[in-house]
Amino acid sequence: MADFRVLTVCTGNMCRSPAAAVILRQGLVQEGLSDRIDVGSAGTSWDSEGMPMDDRTVKALVNAGFEEPFDHTARTVHQSELVGWDLVLAMTAEHAATMRRKVDQIPEGEPRPDVLLWRQFDPVVPANAREEDMAVPDPWYEGQKAFDRTVLGMIRAMPSLVLYLKVQLDALDSAKKRAGKREGQGSTHRV
Repeated sequence: MADFRVLTVCTGNMCRSPAAAVILRQGLVQEGLSDRIDVGSAGTSWDSEGMPMDDRTVKALVNAGFEEPFDHTARTVHQSELVGWDLVLAMTAEHAATMRRKVDQIPEGEPRPDVLLWRQFDPVVPANAREEDMAVPDPWYEGQKAFDRTVLGMIRAMPSLVLYLKVQLDALDSAKKRAGKREGQGSTHRV
């Protein structure tokens, strides 16, 4: 089982969030972290449940150098599954707000994922930008060029995002080491 789990979220889980998952998985493979971090995607709407990734998204990913197949079936994020994720990466402020409402409903004492926006890791976004200004553009009602632009824009965030995830793994590793030392100190045997 992975040490850390990331869920990418958009509306229908046919364009932006599955593209984000493909992009992030590739970045993790390149950094040798794919065995430690699990990446999934989901949507906030039921409208596309069971559908494949949009053909224009597939083409945009291939145009950007990613290799098929992209195994994907659109699904809706469920409240009950959120305790199993460590980080939710939303595509817009609205998606983030929806996910935060769901996270707020998780019972006290249960693990809660952090909810951030994908473009918080985009180096061209100013550090003081408001969440409303950090949306990954929805290409759904536009042509292939819009899908290509969206995917290329999303790729910009990958290096910073992978670095952030490395820091999260380092923190987990440090916590495990501290816990192991405490256990080792408590189990000293005298002869």
